[in-house]
Amino acid sequence: MSSSSPVILNVNDDVASRYLTSRVLRLAGFHVVEAGSGREALDLADEQTDLVILDVRLPDLSGLEVCRLLKTAPRTRGILVLHLSAQAVGPGDRAMGLEYGADGYLVAPADPEELVAQVHALLRLRRAEREVRTLSQEVERQRRLLELAMSSAEDPIALYDATGRLLFANHAARAARGAGRLHEAGMTLAEREALDPALSTYARAVELALGTGQAQRGSVVMPSEQGPRHYDYTLSPALEPDGRVAALMAWSRDVTEERSGEEFREQFIGMLGHDLRNPLNALSMSAQQLKRKGGLDERQTALTSRILTSAERMDRMIRQLLDFARARLGGGVPVVREACDVFDVARRAVEEMRASHPGRVVMVEVLGDGRGAWDMDRLEQVFSNLLVNALKYSPADSAVRLWGEGTEREVVLHIHNAGPPIPAEELPHVFSAWRRGSRAVQTEVGPPSGLGLGLYITRQILLAHGGEVSADSSAKRGTTFTLRLPR
Repeated sequence: MSSSSPVILNVNDDVASRYLTSRVLRLAGFHVVEAGSGREALDLADEQTDLVILDVRLPDLSGLEVCRLLKTAPRTRGILVLHLSAQAVGPGDRAMGLEYGADGYLVAPADPEELVAQVHALLRLRRAEREVRTLSQEVERQRRLLELAMSSAEDPIALYDATGRLLFANHAARAARGAGRLHEAGMTLAEREALDPALSTYARAVELALGTGQAQRGSVVMPSEQGPRHYDYTLSPALEPDGRVAALMAWSRDVTEERSGEEFREQFIGMLGHDLRNPLNALSMSAQQLKRKGGLDERQTALTSRILTSAERMDRMIRQLLDFARARLGGGVPVVREACDVFDVARRAVEEMRASHPGRVVMVEVLGDGRGAWDMDRLEQVFSNLLVNALKYSPADSAVRLWGEGTEREVVLHIHNAGPPIPAEELPHVFSAWRRGSRAVQTEVGPPSGLGLGLYITRQILLAHGGEVSADSSAKRGTTFTLRLPR
C-alpha cells in the first residue's frame, strides 16, 4: 500500500462492525488504524490522521465528546470526523453531532459504496481546505513582504482604490506631509485636499489617472518647515482584465537638492557665458585690427588667423551656453518672428557649408512655398548645427542632402547623411544636453570641439516655433533629421 494513502482511524467498540468497515476501506486503498474506545482513539489520533470514522456510542466516552476533544486539541483540530451509528439516527442526534464538530453522518450498517464515496468526498474537502489554507498563508506572506518593502522605502509611496480612497501610505509619505489625519486609510481625495490644499495639483493628476487608466507623471512643489520641497511623481493605475481601474500606485521622489544644484549650474553657466563675451570681443577686435593693419610676416599672419578662428569657436560655444541657460531658466529659447522664406535660409546655410568644407558635396532640393513668420537667424542656426553634424559624422566621399516641401499647414525639411548609424541606445537621447555622438566615423580630426549642446538647442529653437525635430538612423538608411515648422 502506498505510503501516501490517506490515514483513517476507525473507532468502534463492536469488533465485527469495526472489521467490516476497515475491510471495505482497505480494499478501497486507504490505510486504516483501529481503536475500540474513545480514549484509545484520542491516543492514536495525530497530525498524520486524515479522517476518523467514529461510532457515536462508545463504552468509555461518548462519540460526541471524542469529536469535541479532537476538534479542540491543537494537534488534531484539522482531522475530519465522520459519525457512524445505528442507534442515534434522529435529526436531533445528527444536529448535535454536527454542532460538536462532525463533518458527516452515516447510518450503520452503511452501504460499502456509499461509505467509500462519503470518505472520498470528505477527503476532497480536506485537500481543498489545505490548499486554500496554504494559498491564504502565501498570499498573506506576500502581502506582508510587499507592505514591509513599501513601508521601508525611502521615497513616498501611496496606494489608492478605484474611487481615490487612500488604502496605504508608507512612512516616507507620512514624513513628507506630516503624520496626522492626512494619511488615515479610507480618506478620499477631497478630504485630503481639504486638509492640505497644496495637494490640489497632485489630486487632479490622481483623478485623471483613475478616470483614464493611463499613467500620469508630473511635478509638485510642497511647502515645509525647511522651505519648499520639489517632488516628481508617477501615478500607475492597475487595470482589471476588462480595462477598469482596480487600484492606483503613487510613487514620489524628492528632487529638491537636484533642482537646487541644477538651477545653480544653469545660473552659473548663464553668468559665465555673458561675462566671457567682453574679453573675447576685445581679443577678437584686437586680432582683426592687427590683420587689417598689415605689415605682419607669414608666422604672425598665421598666428593672427588662428586667434580669430579660436575666437569664433569660443563665441559659438558661449552663444550655446547662453541659449542653454535661457532655455532652462527662461522657459525656452527666445525667437523674434518676421516674414521670411525658410527655403532661402536653408540655401544660404548650404552655401556656407560648401564654402567652409571644400571638397564635400552638399545638395539641396525644396518644393512648394517656404514663406512664413519665423526667426530667420535662429533657423539659420538650426540648419548650421544639423549640416555641420551631418558633415562631421559621414565619410568625406559621401554627399549630405537637404530636401523639403512646403504644404498649406507646415514646412517639412530633412537633412540626411550616409555615415554610420547612431547607436540604438543613444537615439532617444540625441537631443539631450551635454551629449556628443560616439559614432565610429568622424571626419574632423582632434578632440570634439563642441559642448554637446548643438542638438539640444536645435530642438529648443524648433519648440519655440511650435515645431519639432526628430531623428531616424540605421545602417541601411543612414541618418536623417526631420524638421517640422507649422505655419
